Amino acid sequence: MFHGNLTNYLKSILAKKASEDQVNEVLVTLSTFPEKSFIQIEHESFLNLVALKQKKASPRTLHNAILKHLDRFFYLKHLWTGKEVYTYKYYLREISRFIKSGENAVEMLKKENLVFKRTIAERKRLMKALKLTKRQKDLFDVYAEFAVTKAYRRDAQLYWAYKMDFMFSELSKRLGLTFMQSRFLFPWEVARGLTEGLDKDFKKEVRQRTEFCVTYSEKGKDLIFYGSEAKQIEDKLIQHHDGDIAEISGQTACLGKAKGKVKIINSPSDTRKMQQGDILVSIATNPDIVPAMKKAAAIVTEQGGITSHAAIVSRELGIPCIIGTKIATKVLKDGDLVEVDANKGIIRKIK
Repeated sequence: MFHGNLTNYLKSILAKKASEDQVNEVLVTLSTFPEKSFIQIEHESFLNLVALKQKKASPRTLHNAILKHLDRFFYLKHLWTGKEVYTYKYYLREISRFIKSGENAVEMLKKENLVFKRTIAERKRLMKALKLTKRQKDLFDVYAEFAVTKAYRRDAQLYWAYKMDFMFSELSKRLGLTFMQSRFLFPWEVARGLTEGLDKDFKKEVRQRTEFCVTYSEKGKDLIFYGSEAKQIEDKLIQHHDGDIAEISGQTACLGKAKGKVKIINSPSDTRKMQQGDILVSIATNPDIVPAMKKAAAIVTEQGGITSHAAIVSRELGIPCIIGTKIATKVLKDGDLVEVDANKGIIRKIK
């Protein structure tokens, strides 16, 4: 909510200083922070691994470089619900896949760094050309910094989630639950289970929670619904849209245009269907689907603002991106041919 309100406020400032067609472009440029995010740092580190292989570095040199990269970034694959982390074999496969694509890692690094430097230079130029007040400049600086700090926050959350797995493993043993079931307990239920144990009826309820549940919290009160009651709540909350909608609009995150086939990508298992040049459509992107994002001709999401994961990654990879469409995954389906005009924030179904 805060980011959305700030975005609208900053747009209102730009609307008085730039033409309507330029507002999105200017906002995207001004939202670029002068320092690289954790996502970009990981991406560049991987490209350096590929560069070593392409330069025919010794096996030991490449081996040590992969281990160093792995030690720093292994947990980024974890997310919230899985126990997987990146492995040595994973990076060997990704290095091989990159080389087979015909791309040159060194040239890609040079190109991306050049684009980044030009964007930062353009940002400085715009700050002066728009004649922003000190307060307005401060707001745009804070706005840009949000994107980077959110990426680092996500990194910390993923590392925390990875470490929490050890606790959940022990909890599942002590409470007689599966690993996944142990993650569907409130803190007070954990305390009760450890001191008093859990009866069969409660364990049955926890099993149902893992199948589908809805939680609601307000003013210190936490409620959880499961089974048919949860499904009824879902039906009331989820909007159903006519598939005949031919045009969707959202907010520009990275400028550009693209055409391609839609692929709905919401989880790591979905990434297998992603082909080079497809249009990636997601409720909201996350670190685990970045490999699929790199193949996309354009990215479209339902959720998120200009400082969201999709916005950050798309700008750093130079991929056209539209965020905050609200209905993209409900209107579009795999195989739909669409045209993405991120300059105007519009997605059109071609057929």
